[in-house]
Amino acid sequence: MPGNVDSRCSQGCHRLIRDGAKLIESADDVLEELGPLVEATPRDDGQVVRHPAELLLEGPEQQVLAAIGSEATSIDRVVQTCGLPVANVLATLSVLEIRHLVRRLSGSTVVRI
Repeated sequence: MPGNVDSRCSQGCHRLIRDGAKLIESADDVLEELGPLVEATPRDDGQVVRHPAELLLEGPEQQVLAAIGSEATSIDRVVQTCGLPVANVLATLSVLEIRHLVRRLSGSTVVRI
């Protein structure tokens, strides 16, 4: 609790919480709250951005995400397209899934959100 319930100094904090305020600790928190873009937006390098969190991806994460389509894509196909070791692709897929950029449809297929 940010302050005593009966303190006048805590009324602002309490009102923000009651109105649904979100705690922001990093840029990831802001990007997560923004959610997916209404329309995919092309970048200067030709890649398409569908979610603001994609702007924070680096090297292997970008490679793996670029290999996944908006339709079901097998993990084997992602590995072939990326040329990365299977362990690296699987670990990167887990990170992308946690960031809500991809979703596993079954044990061996993923889709870009």
